[in-house]
Amino acid sequence: MKNHVLPLTLIGLTVIAWIIAYPNLPEQMPVHWNASGEVDDYAAKLYAMLSNVGIMALLYVSMVYLPKIDPRKKNYKYFGKSYSIILNVMMSVFFVISLLVILNGAGYDVPIASIGPLVAGIMFMVLGNYMPHVRSNFFLGIRTPWTLSNDEVWKRTHRMTARVFFFGGFLIMLTTFIPADWKQWIFISIITVTLTAPYLYSYLLYRKIQS
Repeated sequence: MKNHVLPLTLIGLTVIAWIIAYPNLPEQMPVHWNASGEVDDYAAKLYAMLSNVGIMALLYVSMVYLPKIDPRKKNYKYFGKSYSIILNVMMSVFFVISLLVILNGAGYDVPIASIGPLVAGIMFMVLGNYMPHVRSNFFLGIRTPWTLSNDEVWKRTHRMTARVFFFGGFLIMLTTFIPADWKQWIFISIITVTLTAPYLYSYLLYRKIQS
């Protein structure tokens, strides 16, 4: 039960924050920013509230119940602590995002261009720290045809992912200090390499082992 306390608390705090701020929010409010901190999407405040709370609720429900239907559900007992930490990290990120949306909508000058890379970088670094503990499953981790068909490929891919995520997260944090004209493209490039490298590695490693 204690594993549910933090995510449920974050969902509850998010709902309370939206209820308190809702009367003072504009009918149309910013809901998305690019890597340079510029607003690139608006939405009605009701939609913004429901989508932010809904994403957190859906993430929580998914991560609680998906292990129960996973064909490899027996593996979850070997990384239960890491699984809970990863859930809490993701919930915390969406909680921060929701607060940033509320504060910005309420008229506060929130430095999205600085906060965004810091939050994203910390998320990748923390996730990378726990990736090596994740056992083979169908819902969490680097799930490719090659990792799911070979336990050795799964294990070594997630060890490699840990290093890539940690280093990638550090570089993402450093984009906070990059000039605005370059920030978006460098940010996107780092994210792309960080996310695709483990998939490419799993394929190459599988071919090497098979040969």
